[in-house]
Amino acid sequence: MKKLTIAAILLSAFLFTSCNDPEDEYIWPDGSFLWLAGVYADTALSWSPYGDVLFFSAYSTGATRLFGTDGLSSPAERTFTSMDEFMGPLGAWNAENGRIVYTALNADSMRSQIRSIAGNDTYVTVHIQDSLLNAFPTYNINGDSILYCSKATGDWRLYQIHHTYTPDTLETPVLQTGFPEGDILRPSYNPESGTWVLFQHRATSSDDWDIMIARPDGSEQRVLAQSSGHDIHPTWGPNDEWIAFSSDRTGNYEIYLTDVNNDSLVQLTNDPAMDQYPAWNPRNNWIAFSSDRASGTWNMDIFAIEEPDLP
Repeated sequence: MKKLTIAAILLSAFLFTSCNDPEDEYIWPDGSFLWLAGVYADTALSWSPYGDVLFFSAYSTGATRLFGTDGLSSPAERTFTSMDEFMGPLGAWNAENGRIVYTALNADSMRSQIRSIAGNDTYVTVHIQDSLLNAFPTYNINGDSILYCSKATGDWRLYQIHHTYTPDTLETPVLQTGFPEGDILRPSYNPESGTWVLFQHRATSSDDWDIMIARPDGSEQRVLAQSSGHDIHPTWGPNDEWIAFSSDRTGNYEIYLTDVNNDSLVQLTNDPAMDQYPAWNPRNNWIAFSSDRASGTWNMDIFAIEEPDLP
């Protein structure tokens, strides 16, 4: 293994379990190994801008909360409300403003908020609070606006707000026009230039999900690596050329990589279990993802796999 073999896995005893020595980890036939195991499902993975902390969502004492870990110390719980809280895709943790944006959902009312916290603090700023379902927020690369999804019009559509540092100052969202009709989820800007938006899309609820990119104004939209199955959970690689996503195009969900310029396709994982939520480390040559291959019954653990040699 490369850099990821040196990350010791010291995990919180009340929630997580793992081996003491990563070198003794079982290596799956596709090259994956268990990086972090938990009692509950670990999902919605997202890296810090420098690739040193992995954020994820996991159940804890009555609600799903955000946790962060550097792979060397116990995962730290970062949110403490009674709401269910989830990370967005790449860009949820912004390097320019040092803040982490996320969704807080009230499961009883099915209303949600768009919130943010500082990367080194737990003080919460509420950006969107209304009677709607709002989810999957991400910053633009300058950290001065937040793109997110909302069901204000019935379908999941893209909205944007200007980011403010004033605590609890609610803002007026702006619908982003020009994007394809239907549902749009999990948007993120390409990390180097911010000139493309990556997202998953379906025209109607009976259609398969596809991975698409478009300019921030919705122009030049196109489908990437289209298949007859569901393509979900897209995330950018460390540059603007490759993305990772999960797809059931072969019958069960695996992690794939594709070149945004020519649709070259690389299957990264190969296992009968369900592999989802890829998170491509922005500084090191490996990818984290969630899978139930170790525990089964939808108990998603976090696995690691090296970036392959790409065309």
